[in-house]
Amino acid sequence: MKQIKFLFLLVVSLLVFSCTPDEVAPNVCLNGDCGAEFWIDTLGHPGTYQDAQGVWHIKHANLDYFTIKGRVNELDPHYVINRIPLVETGFDSNFFYTLGNVIWTYPVYSFLGLWSSNQMNTPIAVGTQTYTFPQLVQQTTIINLAGYQIQRNPHVNVNHPAYPGYFATYSKYTYTPQQSMVFFVDFEGRTASIYIEVTLGENKETIRKEIKIAFEP
Repeated sequence: MKQIKFLFLLVVSLLVFSCTPDEVAPNVCLNGDCGAEFWIDTLGHPGTYQDAQGVWHIKHANLDYFTIKGRVNELDPHYVINRIPLVETGFDSNFFYTLGNVIWTYPVYSFLGLWSSNQMNTPIAVGTQTYTFPQLVQQTTIINLAGYQIQRNPHVNVNHPAYPGYFATYSKYTYTPQQSMVFFVDFEGRTASIYIEVTLGENKETIRKEIKIAFEP
C-alpha cells in the first residue's frame, strides 16, 4: 500500500513540475504604444502644403518626383534582432498609368486594392474603347504611382497565388520608412490616394494609413 501511495505521489509531482505555463510574448510595441505617421517631404517642393481636409497639395517645382516620409513608434526589444526592428512598410496607390500616357484611378481602393476592393474587372477607358486590368496588361506595361510595374504579358494569369505580391513597394527594417514617387507634368490637375500598410513584429500588429494628394503646377 505504501508503495502504491509513493508511486502516486511521484507521478503527481512529475506532472506538476513538468507543466510550466507558456511564455507570453510581450506587446509588440514599446510600452504598448503602436503608431505611425506619414507626410510629404516639402523640402524639394516649395509651396507644398496640407489643407484643412488633410489633402496634400504638391507643387511640381520642376521636379519629376516627390517623397513620402514616415515615422514608426519603437518596438519592444523582443522584436528587435541585432538592432534591426521587425518593421515592414508597404506602399500602394489607386493611381495607374501606362507608357502611352493613359492615366486612371480607381474610386474605391485600399492597400493591394485590385484584390481587396475587387477592381480587376473595372472598365478602364482608353480612347473610345474600354479594357479591364488583365486585358490592358496583355498589351502594355502598367505602372503604379507607388513605383511598381506590371510588365506586359500576353499570357498573364492574375489568379496565380504570387501575383498580389507584385502590387506594392516596400521599405523594411526601419523606423523611418520613405518612398519616392514620380510626378510627371501630365499628372497636374489630377488627384491620387496612397495607401500604406505597416506590419510590426512578425505580423503581430498592422497599421494602415492613407495619404490624399493633389498634383499642382
